[in-house]
Amino acid sequence: MAIVAIIFLGVVAVILLVLVPATVRQITAAIEAAPETIAAMEASTWYRTLEANLGVDLSVAISEGLRSLTTLSSFLAISGGVLKAGFGVIGAVSSFVMVVVLTLYFVASLTSVKAAVANLVPQYRRARFTALLEEITQSVGGVVAGGVTLSAINALVVLLIQLAVGSSIPAVMAIVAFFITLVPMIGSLVFLLIGGVATLFVSPTAALVFVVAYLVYIQIEAYVVTPRIMGRAASVPGVLVIIGAMIGATLLGLLGALVAIPLTASILIVVRKVWIPRQNSRTMPPDDGVLTPLG
Repeated sequence: MAIVAIIFLGVVAVILLVLVPATVRQITAAIEAAPETIAAMEASTWYRTLEANLGVDLSVAISEGLRSLTTLSSFLAISGGVLKAGFGVIGAVSSFVMVVVLTLYFVASLTSVKAAVANLVPQYRRARFTALLEEITQSVGGVVAGGVTLSAINALVVLLIQLAVGSSIPAVMAIVAFFITLVPMIGSLVFLLIGGVATLFVSPTAALVFVVAYLVYIQIEAYVVTPRIMGRAASVPGVLVIIGAMIGATLLGLLGALVAIPLTASILIVVRKVWIPRQNSRTMPPDDGVLTPLG
């Protein structure tokens, strides 16, 4: 427990030290550069063409829109939304802390929990049940470790691409990619959109390069990296990894995608250790109840 807690606190400290200063710098730079950005946008050709096509003075429209935001009703609506968002952040933080506490608890009491479950099984089956439970537990742990490994590889790829396109926050983007891609199947696609939009602040060309390069990696990850890592971690063939994840995501959405691979591994272990040996032990056909006549 101490090792897990220290590693967790170290990861949180590193994330805060990297994420918070970079975010503050980006927000400050955006606020300071806002007047110049707006002036450059108003002087650009596409802005003037848009004004001519619409027949509207966009500067006046934007000023009136900003003025309407300062009214009492708009302020109350915005403050209500901010308050709701604040409660949402508090709820997310509390849920995160609860998950961490429960994780530490299960790490500490996993052995006793497995022993208690085994005591519910008759004595003559207990040894075999305990061995199956231990193998299933190790398989689930392997799936979790495999998911973390995939997210770490994904974050490294994002870091390299962001450095190549000249992003000013490559480490932040890598951290965000790590946590988003913990969600199987759809995590990489979600970050493709987030990373593409974020890279637009570098340049449209950089955003295009990022999207194309990351999309290529997503294909490699889906058909090469994920089956190999998950198949080795959970002792499940790569084809079953993909099929199980797709079925789980179709039936139960995000929760189904998260539990599909451990469930597939558990079912495969039961089939290998229980069903197949039982079938192999049946060397004689079952009695169909028909009496043969005496000769």
